[in-house]
Amino acid sequence: MSKHIRPFSRLCLELNTIRDYNNHPGKYLGESGKNTMKILNVLIIDDDITQLELLKLMFEKIEYPPCDPVFTSNGKDFFSKLSQAPFDLVISDYFMPDVTGREVLSQVKIEKPNCEVIILTSGTTTNEAIELMKNGAYDFLIKPISIEVLKNRLIKIFELKSLIRENESLLEMAKGQDVSFSSDIIFKSKKMEEVINIAARSAETESNVLLRGESGTGKELLARAIHFSSLRKEKPFITINIAALPETLVESELFGHIKGAYTGAEKERTGRFEEAENGTIFIDEAGDIPLSVQIKLLRLIQFGEYQKVGSNTTKKVNVRIISATSRNLEEMIGQGEFREDLFYRLNVIPINIPPLRERKEDISLLINYFLKIKSEKQKKEPALLTDETNNLLINYNYPGNIRELENIIEYAIAIGRGNYITSKELPLVLQNKPDIKEKEFSIQTKDYNQNMIQFETELIKKTLNKTKGNQSSAARFLGISERKLRSRMEILGIENTFR
Repeated sequence: MSKHIRPFSRLCLELNTIRDYNNHPGKYLGESGKNTMKILNVLIIDDDITQLELLKLMFEKIEYPPCDPVFTSNGKDFFSKLSQAPFDLVISDYFMPDVTGREVLSQVKIEKPNCEVIILTSGTTTNEAIELMKNGAYDFLIKPISIEVLKNRLIKIFELKSLIRENESLLEMAKGQDVSFSSDIIFKSKKMEEVINIAARSAETESNVLLRGESGTGKELLARAIHFSSLRKEKPFITINIAALPETLVESELFGHIKGAYTGAEKERTGRFEEAENGTIFIDEAGDIPLSVQIKLLRLIQFGEYQKVGSNTTKKVNVRIISATSRNLEEMIGQGEFREDLFYRLNVIPINIPPLRERKEDISLLINYFLKIKSEKQKKEPALLTDETNNLLINYNYPGNIRELENIIEYAIAIGRGNYITSKELPLVLQNKPDIKEKEFSIQTKDYNQNMIQFETELIKKTLNKTKGNQSSAARFLGISERKLRSRMEILGIENTFR
């Protein structure tokens, strides 16, 4: 194997090793099968001495998971104990005279961010409970709690912490090893091998990457693989799909805004670039970035700085950009819809992902993979394909690419009842049904505008029919952006009947 692909392959090994552990823990934990995490360290605070004694009795009766509980009844003693020893879990009363459960939660997450917190109370409202959970509480229990409820929570946290520690250990075991197959990016075709090699080499650099390919080819999956095998893998990986946003909100989503920047901006918002600090941002459907935002993105790439919407303060940022598009950016440049200078800044390392119809040798692998994971998801035994079904799947052109194949397999498993998937369990588009001849467009009026509306409506409906409702594919066939297609559908009152 090429030395350039090792960093990328190591990521695959780490993921596969963890999955293997989850399925076969005995291989790693020895004959006993017991986890290497010996005990759950718990710190409990409650100013009610009676309640504290009750909790002590409960912990004495709980044999599994093994726990080492430490009890205290006041805030000063609690914070002292918290700082002096490692804890996996804190159990705190909410209403106390010298400290509140909210303050306990906040301090625990500052000092020991990996420590879980359970709040006990008899009078907190639902809104307060939701707020506590948002701020990082593991759970919220109403007094009086039973020993069964307490034991259930302790087991879940013990197993969670155990798995995290085992995974950390396995990642250490995986370092320096090599592997030739990735369970996340499945392929055997020469075209995909070339893509993976370029992606692996790009992961070793800080250069911006532009992923090009049709909708459903796996651009985000490849972007994630590049990030998590790069030097930035410990930092954030933030995604944003431009086509899914109203044009007026793109700038705010990317760069953030200050309070009062525009109507409805009731509080300051952190942008995706700020969230991705020192990490990677994946900009999907970059071809849909409005021209007014493109110049600001260009400045960010050139100088590493930007301004929030409504602010005059310049902020610095260190982010790697991986962008993706299914559109022809060169044509857009010629039409004045995309800045040429921005294109060259994004297109430092271009990676073209082939559509599934151009990598037919990968289809069988993908079919088997989706049959396995979708059967497990639906708690069914993996079904077999008849020869007819297999041939139909192999020879189909997949305008929606891998995403369409995945949906087809999930559909077939969902409606299938026997041990075999026949052609009848496939969507109609694969069942060799003869095409229904479409009616030709006919002029119904002398009103030009009405004729154009009628023509556009029929054109969009026919295109959606051909793509089975896949709006990304329909937009690509029509040569427009997905956002523009949705806008025209809304204006013309066209419903996607395939949803």
